[in-house]
Amino acid sequence: MRRRAAALVVLALAAAGCDSSAPRRHATLPSTGPARLVRVALADLLWPLDPARAHTRDEIVVARMLFSTPLRTDPSTGELRPGLCSRWRVSGATWRLDCRHAGAIAAQLRRTKLVPARRIVAARGTLVVVLRSQEPDLPYRLTEVAAAPPGVPGPFRLISASPKRIVAERRGLRVEVQRLEPFAALRLFRAGKLDEAPVPLGDIRAAKLDAQLAPAVRVRRLLAADVVFFDRKVESQLRSVFDDTADRADYQALVPEFEAPPAESLSERGKPSASDAAIALREARKRIPSLPRVAVRFAEPADPTLAYGTNLLVAAWRDLGLGAVTSGSADARLARLLAPYPRPQALIALARGKPVVPIAWVADARLVSPRLRGWREDELGSVDYARVTPQGRSRRR
Repeated sequence: MRRRAAALVVLALAAAGCDSSAPRRHATLPSTGPARLVRVALADLLWPLDPARAHTRDEIVVARMLFSTPLRTDPSTGELRPGLCSRWRVSGATWRLDCRHAGAIAAQLRRTKLVPARRIVAARGTLVVVLRSQEPDLPYRLTEVAAAPPGVPGPFRLISASPKRIVAERRGLRVEVQRLEPFAALRLFRAGKLDEAPVPLGDIRAAKLDAQLAPAVRVRRLLAADVVFFDRKVESQLRSVFDDTADRADYQALVPEFEAPPAESLSERGKPSASDAAIALREARKRIPSLPRVAVRFAEPADPTLAYGTNLLVAAWRDLGLGAVTSGSADARLARLLAPYPRPQALIALARGKPVVPIAWVADARLVSPRLRGWREDELGSVDYARVTPQGRSRRR
């Protein structure tokens, strides 16, 4: 109960416009900065620089900046666009694509086992992928960052790299990416030393009410969901009660801060029925006394947002008398599923065949300097920095 009370206090402070990260300021954000330089702070930085290792939203942003995929998708419509491959055609379960660096793409697909193929070969600029069965979504699979061959030049040229800082350049435009804790990034953003920064967990509402930050807040609902994966050794009747009693309301209020709705199904992106949820909760509570008295151990995530969300859920389940505990070894874990390409079935495929309980859809919140023109985040969380134009410092007359 103490954890939930503390969480609700945080929400109340946010609703009142109390920004815990800094004193209230009313000065406008700096609208100029270094010419041809975009300064970005991310909570996660891809390291080592291998596209197959990119899993979080921030890691994928870096991977897409540095590596080229066989195909791309339009950020506005989600339609397929050429990448390293310019043409593609299919006959049955066999796909043929005309590609630059076809050999490197074939090697990457074999290394990552990204697609269920019987055979992947490349010859004279043609990539041939023979699948085990017909798969109409194969071109979309080739837009995933894991399909990008590491040795092939990407949209930006790498200038320098370390676990804490990456600098890349494209046609005179330089992007400097730093790994920073969100509150540290917020301080630098206020001072005009960053052009993009993550909104700290629990601060979306406060940022929108802050006279200085409000114009810079960008919130994007992603094709992503926070879900609980259960080990199969947790009995189905017990998993069902955990599903029906999950405190999705508190989670929605305190994690996405009402910028994304609760999730009860990965195939339905709308807001679930509150009345149906109340009935399911009431019936599930009646079943709790008859359940086996066993502890269900929840993993402690390294990601701060998921760790916070885990504590919220576990505390609520314990209040109901369920044996939920956080532990190093786990029977369940809260995870964030991020669709690798803009198709609803991409998200469903990530959970296929696994005991999963959806909790909430995901919203990503960023602070973006007014000096950046053309900044846009798509539903996968990606930003195409090649389309961003920073406004440089004004010259003195």
